[in-house]
Amino acid sequence: MALEAGAAVYVAVAVTLSVWLGIFVYLWRIDAQARALKRALEREEHREPAPVPQSTVTRMRTGESVEK
Repeated sequence: MALEAGAAVYVAVAVTLSVWLGIFVYLWRIDAQARALKRALEREEHREPAPVPQSTVTRMRTGESVEK
């Protein structure tokens, strides 16, 4: 069952358009993900640094506390 010459052209055009559409959608999604990652990194850069943990050290022999 071979296609007529006119129908084969339409099938080839449809396949080509489908492939190009798939490539376009794929690149669009990758771009959206890259933009989201960039925004997340920018938010992370502007965030306040985590506070430095504080600790109390007790000397065993004297029982005196030392704040660090």
